Amino acid sequence: MFDLTNCRFAFLDLETTGLSPWFGDRICEIGIVLTEGKRIRETFETLVNPGRELSPAAASTNGLTDAELATAPPFETLADAVAAHLRDAVVVCHNAQFDLQFLDSEFRRAGREVQIPNLIDTLIVSRERFNLPSNALHSLAEAFGVPMDVSHRALADALTDRGVFFEMMDAIKPPGGKLDDFIGIYSSPAWPQDGVRLPTELSEAIHSGRRLRISYVDGKGNRSKRWVTPYQVIGLSDYLYLQAHCHMRNAERSFRLDRIVELGVEV
Repeated sequence: MFDLTNCRFAFLDLETTGLSPWFGDRICEIGIVLTEGKRIRETFETLVNPGRELSPAAASTNGLTDAELATAPPFETLADAVAAHLRDAVVVCHNAQFDLQFLDSEFRRAGREVQIPNLIDTLIVSRERFNLPSNALHSLAEAFGVPMDVSHRALADALTDRGVFFEMMDAIKPPGGKLDDFIGIYSSPAWPQDGVRLPTELSEAIHSGRRLRISYVDGKGNRSKRWVTPYQVIGLSDYLYLQAHCHMRNAERSFRLDRIVELGVEV
């Protein structure tokens, strides 16, 4: 039985070069917050050299550059430190399957496996226990009054998730309550037959049934803004694509997800 008041937690967040390790995207930043109960005991933050360029969408989101990542250590030299920080802890992530598929991929590249027997996904907790208009991390932080760094960086988001998690636990269970009902086990995925894993904000926008305003960078680097009505996300030979009706062209078009640098849902 896991006691909320003295359990060791590892709040994990990653920044990545794109949206899919299945198409070669890599981790470019790791943030971990270790706590004993609510008390922060240690933080771990590092850039990671991904060995490939950032996608336009990733660079727009996290503000990192290829130049600063080029001097960072590669993941294989960080694997021991990452494993040590996660060991013997209840790992807490927001949209855990998205981040952990990247972590799993990196450990496999290093000839190792990642094992997380105790995992809590704050996205799942939010969806199952709270009726909120959005389950994106920044939306939950606003709903629960959790201070939030405006930068979309790994350690900042891990700290935000820590605040959201404990606010949710306080709302659900009294002090000293047990965590067993929220804990799952991470199993290493093959190709995700049950659907492509996407960041929460993008997934909610695509499935909202409303038009999206996107800023898109084409293969030549030209940027355009347009309204689209999304249909689905598919994996083609080279990457993930959003199939949508483009209102600018009045025709169906496919947009590479890693080239959508801004996205907003019609109010």
